[in-house]
Amino acid sequence: MTSTNSSSSGILKVDTKGRVRTPAAAREALLELFEQGGASGAAFARLHGLRYPTFMNWVQKRRKSRPQTVAPALFQELRLERADTSACTGLMVELPMGARVRVERPEQIPMVAALCRHLRENAAC
Repeated sequence: MTSTNSSSSGILKVDTKGRVRTPAAAREALLELFEQGGASGAAFARLHGLRYPTFMNWVQKRRKSRPQTVAPALFQELRLERADTSACTGLMVELPMGARVRVERPEQIPMVAALCRHLRENAAC
């Protein structure tokens, strides 16, 4: 059973336990906004007045309902040869949503590769 409450943004349906029922169109709009932005799920839910578990349930259902696509290759082998390595300042790797990682030593490459794998597996890329 549902009842209605009026708010400044319109009429919201509320179930018998007092939970606000978000219309599917509004839910999809919020999910689109979340995917375009760079905020964490917790920060986004807090910003929009949503309960975090409810919001993450929406995100998981949406990800499961979409067909899985093969992610494009994140790396391409690049070989640079320089006579003078003292002037080398490192390599800047740009990640999705504007994040950047600076690699200054070869020992850091496996860490950046692991980070990119993690991001790809969790659909952040």
